[in-house]
Amino acid sequence: MNLRKYVLCLAIATAALATLLASMPAAAQSNADRLIWSTIAGVPADIILEDVVMVGNDRAWVVGRSYDANGGGSAYRLTLVNGRWQVEQAGIFRAGLYDVAALDGERIWVVGEQGLIVQRDASGWREVPAPSDTIQLHAIQMLGDGSAGWAGGSEYGKPVMLAYRDGVWQRAPIETPFDGMAVSDLHLSGNGGWAVGSAIWRLENGNWKYEAPLRPCGEEYGCAGGLAGVRAIDGERAWAVGSWVGICAACSSNPYIVQRSADGWRNSFPRGFSGVIPEPPQYPDTSYLGAVYFSDADNGIAVGNRFYPGTAELFALRYRNGSWSYELIKPRSTASLTSVYFADPTRGLVVGAEGTLLSYGYGEQAPGGENPARPVADPKLPGVRYFAETAHTLRGTFLRYWENNGGLERFGYPLTEEFAEVNSADGKTYTVQYFERARFEYHPEYAGTQYEVLLGLLGNWVTEGRRGEQPFQPVADPRIPTGRYFPETGHTLAPEFLNYWQRNGGLPIYGYPISEPFYEVNAADGQRYLVQYFERNRFEYHPEYAGTPYEVLLGLLGNEYLQAQGWR
Repeated sequence: MNLRKYVLCLAIATAALATLLASMPAAAQSNADRLIWSTIAGVPADIILEDVVMVGNDRAWVVGRSYDANGGGSAYRLTLVNGRWQVEQAGIFRAGLYDVAALDGERIWVVGEQGLIVQRDASGWREVPAPSDTIQLHAIQMLGDGSAGWAGGSEYGKPVMLAYRDGVWQRAPIETPFDGMAVSDLHLSGNGGWAVGSAIWRLENGNWKYEAPLRPCGEEYGCAGGLAGVRAIDGERAWAVGSWVGICAACSSNPYIVQRSADGWRNSFPRGFSGVIPEPPQYPDTSYLGAVYFSDADNGIAVGNRFYPGTAELFALRYRNGSWSYELIKPRSTASLTSVYFADPTRGLVVGAEGTLLSYGYGEQAPGGENPARPVADPKLPGVRYFAETAHTLRGTFLRYWENNGGLERFGYPLTEEFAEVNSADGKTYTVQYFERARFEYHPEYAGTQYEVLLGLLGNWVTEGRRGEQPFQPVADPRIPTGRYFPETGHTLAPEFLNYWQRNGGLPIYGYPISEPFYEVNAADGQRYLVQYFERNRFEYHPEYAGTPYEVLLGLLGNEYLQAQGWR
């Protein structure tokens, strides 16, 4: 409330305050609606995502590897646009990737199998020599301005640490009391740092000292454990998570959380997780923790998987002000979770196997769940236009584009809300919205230009199985004065459609012609019309409307697409 208005007009201010208080439950509910886990589309299911790092709350990098041992690695750039995460494949590499470190939104480092170390800056990707191509690198952290850093992994059953100094990666000392050891993760904060895996190491004076064995059972022998993730709070405090299994024929895996204070490491749940993780209806109960992240000393989260007869789930253990609590992320999923990163206590990302990419705190990433065409109520918000005819909204960039480029006549009514969808033409994920006659795609890489919004290639989609038909065969230039020929696709633009194409947006709106004009029965009304297909739409000639704006109409390809997906 504005204090000056309060002083000058107490009655008005009091009324405004009452209105504000009355609206608080709805506002709180709106905020609560965003505090959910939601799936982000855009990564193929044959990719194991291994790590995620956020740069602020609106950008992130994700890396992973193919299930195929020879499939190499991939890096994906994530950008938050209008509340939706856009996924772009930003790099493909010769070997699988396991970890990523970001200095800012453009400068990152990635590491992986076969000694792969790659640096990225504004000029692109550049592979940096490693001491050996037999090192499997699973962790990296760059320090300060990026002039120093650490990377860890294993080589022939022994832990490996690499230090980055003076532009070169070199081996650094790490204590190895026994064989069969590996580094899975590392993290430094302030003047302290730890690496974890089959043991725990601490950084001291440039050397990695073996600090603690893993004894999840509180015994020397009797079970075996491994730590998958570590997060340093400061020079004395840290958290690490993983799992342990008893040394027996039918023992199941159990979650494992250890905490470090000035007194050293201790098991946070020496008697198990009873009272924190719900009891399963039947055993065996197998659980894993794959990653941990603390945004500050009082707010942390560990993520993992749980399996028991008839059920598989992804879950989180959330740490707030001294205690851990259980939280279901996703039921009926067997994809193991590998990394978590939170920009702040209420917004984060989680990745895992099977191309799993999840957000928290950003609301539903696909409105209406699996059906983006599900009707919505009028939100009655400034700057949002609601269409009762189809029960959908238009807002922001898409609303401006719709209004400035023909609106209802050209595109029809909106048939969905905005949602994230993978474009089959390039494999990238875009924020899209479907209309009766078009699909809008938001392209942040062209922000501020006329190409910020592009129309989807629905003409290509609807004719995908028809390219062998005669009208779709390329032709030679007929050199007709009243027409136009496009050598890019080998097709003419019919005189009946040329003026409309030129006056109503041309190439950016409709794309190139991909057929010759021909007669076709319209499935919507059963009538036969002269039509021509373009990359982004279908033109229909209506001589009964000659001389009116309806002489040429666009095909209802948006409607056809949604019906083909079973969404209408």
